[in-house]
Amino acid sequence: MSNQRLCILRDKRDAINSLNAQRSQANIWSILKHSLGTDLSRLSIPVVFNEPLTFLQRISEYMEYSDLISKAVNETNPLIRMEVTFAVSALASNWQRVGKPFNPILGETYELDHSNTTGFRICCEQVSHHPPISAFHVEGDGFKFYGSIHPKIKLKGQGLEIVPKGILTLELLKQNDVYMWSNVNCSVKNIIIGKMQIELQGTMEIVSHRSGLKCTLQFKPNSCLFGREISRHVHGFIVNQRETRLRTLYGDWTEFLASCTIEIYNANFEQWLKLRQKRNSPNTVQSNRPASPVTFPGSNILWQIKSRPDFSEGFFNFTEFAMGLNDMQSNNDYAPTDSRFRPDVRYLENGELDLAETEKLRLEEKQRFARSLSKETKRQWTPKHVVYNGRTSRKQGRMLDFQ
Repeated sequence: MSNQRLCILRDKRDAINSLNAQRSQANIWSILKHSLGTDLSRLSIPVVFNEPLTFLQRISEYMEYSDLISKAVNETNPLIRMEVTFAVSALASNWQRVGKPFNPILGETYELDHSNTTGFRICCEQVSHHPPISAFHVEGDGFKFYGSIHPKIKLKGQGLEIVPKGILTLELLKQNDVYMWSNVNCSVKNIIIGKMQIELQGTMEIVSHRSGLKCTLQFKPNSCLFGREISRHVHGFIVNQRETRLRTLYGDWTEFLASCTIEIYNANFEQWLKLRQKRNSPNTVQSNRPASPVTFPGSNILWQIKSRPDFSEGFFNFTEFAMGLNDMQSNNDYAPTDSRFRPDVRYLENGELDLAETEKLRLEEKQRFARSLSKETKRQWTPKHVVYNGRTSRKQGRMLDFQ
């Protein structure tokens, strides 16, 4: 992202602060309580609860730490390649992001070309409206990364549970290796009372189809079990085809990921949890500056989260990468279906709440009319740029060619 755009966004702080004040007074529970037990992924909510990005743009945030893929591309040791830091780092931008991204319109696209800087290009497309399915395809130096996401959102207790159904695939071309995994569930806590918080929980299993190695990671949220407080963390093991444990990964998806031997893990894990609990209580106010990782002696830090801009907390808790996603790159001729051209997103980014709401409702009504017309004429939508086969996706035609 250019320094000029960063300055432009910083200058919008007063307008966004006014929006944040309205959001703090709004009551999301009054909207959601009538939808108990139903899928909320298509629910239309007031724009005050949105953030100025679409879900397609949120998908592109997977690539914030694309340098980790570049390291794997040039790594000849399959065990080191299986230290799958990228799969965890791709989720880090979710931290503190309680604003809902805009639902993409059927046929909406988003492209991001960083081939001259970090060496990748990504194309995203909304390939289905009912159910909502977003597909993407990335090409970079020595790799391809593609997949689809069919999010399901349900009200659960005092929070929301988001199930990002879909398979992600990473191909390392030089190594002729393919990795596949699915993301873990996300929950938004305290939607009735208190400060809303984002947590990830569940099991992520990454499989290498060439080496037969597998990494299973457990995402544990902040919790209290039988009176014992447990601090948020991630841990797991790389195993071979005989299920023999070869290496341990551990850390926190909001901070870092590290690796160590099985022996070091066994000797230090319980003490590490106590140290983390002492430093990170659930009520701790988080800083935009990453804390120094608390690690075992003899560990190798694989990834650490980047600092966010100084005004991030007041600007939807965006990372610097996210702040650049609406930027009009001068060397690109975007398709008219690109998310950057959505007026509701632009108005919200400027803090113009009433105009954003008007445009959001207009686009939703336009999509309902298009869907009704499609049913009458019995015409099925055909994706233009990404092929979706019901499980995963691949590019169609020339990359980033929307003509």
